[in-house]
Amino acid sequence: MKSKLCLFILAVVLTAPFGTALAQNKFVPGQTFDPTTGMPLPPPPDPASEWKDTNWIDPDIILTNVAFDGLPIVEVGNFLRDRFHNEFDVVLPQHWGSVQVAEGQMGPGALPVADWNSTPVSLQLKNVSASEIFNAMNLVFENDRVPLRWDLKLNGKRRIALLRVLVDPILQNGGTSQPTHRIYYVGNLIDDEKNGGMTMEQIIKTVTDIWEMGDASGGKIQFHKDAQLLVVTGTPAQVDFVEQTLKALTQKIDQKRIELAHPERYGKKPAAPADK
Repeated sequence: MKSKLCLFILAVVLTAPFGTALAQNKFVPGQTFDPTTGMPLPPPPDPASEWKDTNWIDPDIILTNVAFDGLPIVEVGNFLRDRFHNEFDVVLPQHWGSVQVAEGQMGPGALPVADWNSTPVSLQLKNVSASEIFNAMNLVFENDRVPLRWDLKLNGKRRIALLRVLVDPILQNGGTSQPTHRIYYVGNLIDDEKNGGMTMEQIIKTVTDIWEMGDASGGKIQFHKDAQLLVVTGTPAQVDFVEQTLKALTQKIDQKRIELAHPERYGKKPAAPADK
């Protein structure tokens, strides 16, 4: 009886900090706790909240009416710098004249050209500070999936509003800042021709011939026969070109195998059984 009582008291002592933490703090899904104290740990910092330096103080000016109707963002920066009496600098992206954005990285509100400084801004606000205007533009960019963000930083003691581009540039000549590597298994395509498949040599020749038909500059393809692997190094467009090639070959071989397995569906006579 005494041993059971001791175990009960020990359990209460060990669980007390955790129970107190739950009693004092509302449980949040995904909440993590300190294993020593049982107290909830603070959530990790949100990268989106780092857009404004904690020491960035707004100018003592409030704009009663702000209306941008498709005004290029470079003009927006000039307007705000002037209206806030040059109390902060505006820094815009440079040397982006020869780049474009990869497919799928831009939303309907993004500018389909390389010059980010021409991105149109449409906004109507009343009685707002400088940081509230920049934050409103960031919310519009996020909503429209435009890969831009204003960051309010300090350059020494001088305040700056920095317009950041949130995507990596892809050069129009097909190069990238970092090449993409992909490995594909092609063993599923290998089989006897009478069964609708291809030999490894045929796969290598077909993929190589089609690769050379596209823009292969700066990229390369390699094969490992024993492992039945295809290795591609190049731009996202070149990698996608190879993926489309493999997809087409797979569809062709699958179709051939279906025709061989069910010739009656295609008006053909079944193959005569082999003589024993």
